[in-house]
Amino acid sequence: MQINHESSQAFTAKFLYSDSLKQVADYAIQHGKFNKLNEARKNIDASYLSTRIKLDITRSEKGYPTVTFTTYRPKSSVIVPKTMDDMREIRTVSITNKVSMNPIKFAFEKIIKMGNSAPKNNLYKKIIG
Repeated sequence: MQINHESSQAFTAKFLYSDSLKQVADYAIQHGKFNKLNEARKNIDASYLSTRIKLDITRSEKGYPTVTFTTYRPKSSVIVPKTMDDMREIRTVSITNKVSMNPIKFAFEKIIKMGNSAPKNNLYKKIIG
């Protein structure tokens, strides 16, 4: 599996490409909020240069939106990761909303929150470490 560092929305500098991430970027474009999303990405990108984040969006058993952030770092023997085999999983953090809402909007809001005052906010610290 290749690490894709590009998307049509150019929003994957720290984030690994996933269908969920593409859905969030498309949501932001459709609602005129891509600049806000891109600003959050820049704040997230400002530190921990080798860390990569994968976003997944699901629903809980009760139907509530759940976002899962999985962080990866290159293996110690790898200087420039080219495939997922060059990365090691560091942690997985799942966040489930307590009310039913659009799961893509929920993921968008979590990325924005993670980008606010990054790397000093608690959500960023919880996900990145």
